[in-house]
Amino acid sequence: MKKFAAFISIVMAVTFSAGLVVGADAPDKVVIKEIQKTKPPVPFDHKAHTAIAKECKVCHHKDAAGKEQKCSACHKAAAEGKTVALKEAFHTTCKDCHKKDASKKAPTKCDGCHVK
Repeated sequence: MKKFAAFISIVMAVTFSAGLVVGADAPDKVVIKEIQKTKPPVPFDHKAHTAIAKECKVCHHKDAAGKEQKCSACHKAAAEGKTVALKEAFHTTCKDCHKKDASKKAPTKCDGCHVK
């Protein structure tokens, strides 16, 4: 039983530390500016969102662990087949998560993210 508990402890440690190693390559802050037409670009604190989301796949839903890429790699300006347009992907994913924020600090209105 002790060997099994030790084994589980090692597996858990490796699993949780893998996310930290993968996240270490991600930029701390980025500016989302691929699709701006009328609103200003969105300054995005990737490091803060990583701490909240805990797992990369929360946002990078189709990418394998360690191979995460920008949203615009899959989502283009216009929808393609079942893949929604980039603007819709951001608005749906971000706003849905922000609406679930228990602290009510996450912005849900346009000017909350599109800071002038």
